Amino acid sequence: MVTTATSHSRCLYNFFLLLCKSAQLLVTLNECRMELSSVCIRSGLLLRGRCRLVVGGASLGRRFCAVASSSVLRTCRESNPKSSDERLGAGSQNVNKKLTWQPNKIVVQCRLKNGNSKLPVEVNVFDNELGHGAPTVVMLLGLVGSGDDFRSMVTYLSSAGIRCVAPEIPGFGDSLISRSDIYNLDFTSFGQCQMLADILRGWGITRIDSVISHSAASWLAVRFGASTQNVRSLSLINPMSIRPNKAMRPYAWTKLVGAAARNRVFWPVVDSYIEIGARRSGFKIPTHKQRQKFVGLEAVSTVDFNAVTEDVIAIREKRLPVSVAWSRNDKMIEEKLSRDLLNTLGIHQDVKKNQDQGSTIYKEELVFESGGHVLHQKHAKSISENIIAMLQTVF
Repeated sequence: MVTTATSHSRCLYNFFLLLCKSAQLLVTLNECRMELSSVCIRSGLLLRGRCRLVVGGASLGRRFCAVASSSVLRTCRESNPKSSDERLGAGSQNVNKKLTWQPNKIVVQCRLKNGNSKLPVEVNVFDNELGHGAPTVVMLLGLVGSGDDFRSMVTYLSSAGIRCVAPEIPGFGDSLISRSDIYNLDFTSFGQCQMLADILRGWGITRIDSVISHSAASWLAVRFGASTQNVRSLSLINPMSIRPNKAMRPYAWTKLVGAAARNRVFWPVVDSYIEIGARRSGFKIPTHKQRQKFVGLEAVSTVDFNAVTEDVIAIREKRLPVSVAWSRNDKMIEEKLSRDLLNTLGIHQDVKKNQDQGSTIYKEELVFESGGHVLHQKHAKSISENIIAMLQTVF
């Protein structure tokens, strides 16, 4: 029986080896295409759309406009409000214009893992261009996401006079990098935090009234909030927790597959595993976002959950205002994991916070019976209004 088992193991190994070799030609051709794109970007030959390298520092005003449900921008003029109600009423002098939410290009020098050199990457930055005098929120997309996924929320936030900026970290959205470059960059929360800081610095963002994150971007959000002094609040939507979700378990296996993905020989097998993991969590990767699954695996396989827990505790000890929105029918993140995160943050059910007597109340926890893993799209209005109320406590 031992001989039979050994024979089966060898046959299985030979089968995977043959599969890898047969797919190697397609992988190589795809890599050539990606490498060509990367080389063009580095040489300055490929700068699509508007490219802005460095923008001067931005300062934020201290006023809000009335909440409206229309898709118009309202630019607030200077005023000296005495209360939050007066700030909310400042929209009477606004100038109306159509919603602007399109990607702009910026070239960022990303540090390599070895720390001795940098990789120039062209990244997307969505900006509603409300102006440097407006309160500013930074919006972080989850895996296989895009800055455009926040469009519904941006409509409501813009109408309240809030500037929205959504940078797409290299490898995410349309911030293209080759597959081999994925493994040259640091996609831990620490590495992504540095990338985010570099992008915001290049875009001229020096103060952040809130960081809004979706799904796996919550790991980056809590790292950025715990380590950055100019972050004044956090809004976590469908956040990942301080422990792996079911698609990542057993996590030792996810880490092993992530390590295998750094060797192109195993890419066909790894790609199949990603699809299986996505199906287990009830998540289907859209065809046009297939390439993001590679950087997604690198990101989830390098999560240090002890460090995530420390960051969450640091957020709690800093008394940073936090709002968490989660759904009971989220197939990606179990309810118990959401509760673990809330408990570590020190947030209890049905707790409401307010700045002072008579000001607008915001909820630290927003629970939805429906909406799945896309609350930022399904419940954009409720979440946006809660964020606006929370911002009044820090503004």
